[in-house]
Amino acid sequence: MPGDYLEVDQIRESLSRPEAIERDAFGIIAHICRLVDEDASAQVSQELILRALEYKRHFGTASAVLDALVRKVGLFPYLNPAELCTADEIAWEFNRPENMPGDIVFHEPQARVYRALIRGSSVVLSAPTSFGKSLVTDAVIASGKFDNVLVVVPTIALIDETRRRLSARFGNLYKVITHTSQSISSRNVFVLTQERVLERNVIDKVEFVVIDEFYKLAPGRDDDDRCARLNEVFYRTVKARKQFYLLGPNVQGMSEVAKRRLKCEEFYEDYRTVVSEVHDVNPGPEPLKTLTTLCGTLTDPTLIFCSSPQSAAEVVQALIPSVRPAKEVPSDAADWVAENYHPDWHFVKALRMGIGVHHGRIPRALAHYVVSAFNSDLVRFLVCTSTLIEGVNTKAKNVIIFDDKINKRAIDFFTFNNIKGRSGRMGKHYIGHVYLFNPAPTDPLPFVDIPVFSQPEDALPSLLMQIDDEDLSARSKKRLEAFLEQKVLDYETLKANTGIAPQSQIEIAREIRSNLDKYAPILQWSGLPKYKQIYGICNLIWKPFRYSRLGAGSAVEPNQLGLRLIELHTAPATKTLIDKAFEYSRDADKAVSQVLDFLKLWSGFHFPQLLRALDGIQRDVFRRLGKPAGDYSFYASRIENRFVDPALVALEEYGIPLEVARRLDRYLAPYQNLDDALEKLRRLPVGRTDLSLFEKTLVKDAQNSL
Repeated sequence: MPGDYLEVDQIRESLSRPEAIERDAFGIIAHICRLVDEDASAQVSQELILRALEYKRHFGTASAVLDALVRKVGLFPYLNPAELCTADEIAWEFNRPENMPGDIVFHEPQARVYRALIRGSSVVLSAPTSFGKSLVTDAVIASGKFDNVLVVVPTIALIDETRRRLSARFGNLYKVITHTSQSISSRNVFVLTQERVLERNVIDKVEFVVIDEFYKLAPGRDDDDRCARLNEVFYRTVKARKQFYLLGPNVQGMSEVAKRRLKCEEFYEDYRTVVSEVHDVNPGPEPLKTLTTLCGTLTDPTLIFCSSPQSAAEVVQALIPSVRPAKEVPSDAADWVAENYHPDWHFVKALRMGIGVHHGRIPRALAHYVVSAFNSDLVRFLVCTSTLIEGVNTKAKNVIIFDDKINKRAIDFFTFNNIKGRSGRMGKHYIGHVYLFNPAPTDPLPFVDIPVFSQPEDALPSLLMQIDDEDLSARSKKRLEAFLEQKVLDYETLKANTGIAPQSQIEIAREIRSNLDKYAPILQWSGLPKYKQIYGICNLIWKPFRYSRLGAGSAVEPNQLGLRLIELHTAPATKTLIDKAFEYSRDADKAVSQVLDFLKLWSGFHFPQLLRALDGIQRDVFRRLGKPAGDYSFYASRIENRFVDPALVALEEYGIPLEVARRLDRYLAPYQNLDDALEKLRRLPVGRTDLSLFEKTLVKDAQNSL
């Protein structure tokens, strides 16, 4: 009724003023009690309880009634067990997971999900950011029910965060494995991206599979290849009859096809453990100026969401002269980044002013550092893109949604909810504040389709190829006929190159066969290629593999890509590459961006992946012709690791930049593999090294997470 809504607004207003609470504590509580008793108002009443908890100290003796309301709505994590009566203490204990620390207790929906998993059900959980979905994963591992667990995460940043959390809790019980090169112990938790799962083929070795951010099973913006690989991982999980736990933010549901195919329990929870208070901001004719003015009024940790790395850079440049740090920021971190990258890079200037920058192009170790600094109150503002929104936890009190796009495409309501949900944090802030510079989207939450099961008309052929024949629909079989019947490449070759368009592979094979005199000298090599062979390969695969859309412009044509690859052959430091780029552009931000984009996107991912695909293609072509083939495995690995030992490169995922890892090499050597290097790192007396103060801090942080 209209009167009820007015009353709710009045209660909200009273709960924002401590003097109003002290004047009428029991009256306010009485109104909330009435709302709690009305089932239709469950979300509203819970919101009001959370607002009351923010000012609990002002309720005086009425706080006992507030505790009773907290118990009634199942918010057990916000209770003090020492103050509970016997009946409530029994309820509190009932919601505590086994073998977890004594202060950990689930709220009621968490407990329901946990109990479903413990009794052996597979589960799909869609819930807000502050729900505590990952804590359920930890509790299932703590139960000891499984010897081997696989946790699939979408990004390297989430590998690091998840590994740190699980190692801290279970390092003495399980080996936490994040790399395909690591050996397997008797009990293991594998924390891998979908690419590493397929490379390692661990699904048969585990009993329980967790897929974080499961909405990525549905085709999204520009990540169809990665989506196809995640679908393959999930398909293998279901085919192997493994128990699974899919978790992610709020969606409307699973598609009907997925529901019919999966035998699982579904939980779609809108249970809130924090309040997100939304404030509309009029950006005016100068949005950046409006933003800097707003930031000048905020004293709590604040995330600023931007559409792209370029937008983030513009925001940071505007904030640097306008915002003063709340406390003195240690200069050693900024000094180190300036020395090892470039002193005029906006990341450095921002750090000196208590501003962090986080997006997919920032080196992983630096991205981890700024999140850690933000959570430790050394950095007050964290300017970020969607890469931080996808699962990395922070203690942000405020979220400013400055842009309403991601890479020029409007954000939908689902993505908006995910960003908005980063304000506040269970156990940190009862109320988070969200500032909108654009109207909120109004489209409905999506249904998650899983194309490996639904096999829609636009499903990638590379995905359909991974499906067993008996699981293919008649339409999918028809679509694959052309690839089965063609005589250019073996079907198994097309299938082995997971996630890569088979038509592109066939196009390359035909091009090779059309001019053997040209391509045989370019392709028939092993070990390290000659420069002409590198340029030749880049030109051969540039168009079929759609290279022009990759690499964020760090290589805009094939010969430029070849030149940048050749520059890596001497294993140059990142600063050397940046200085060379700076000589050409005379723009520090542009030089750093180009180099980091190339190292992460080309060297670290796309080129090695597609070079391995070309390896299989040329082997097939030359075998058919009775001619010797090349072997690109060594070179692909060398490019992927920047001609540095792979174990040193891997340390970046543990929070140690490659520049520091190179300096550590003489302290860790000799080491046989990553496991060996990590063990020596664990025992390294950091104080006896000649590392700088900041470098020692990074190494100690890494040691604490092993």
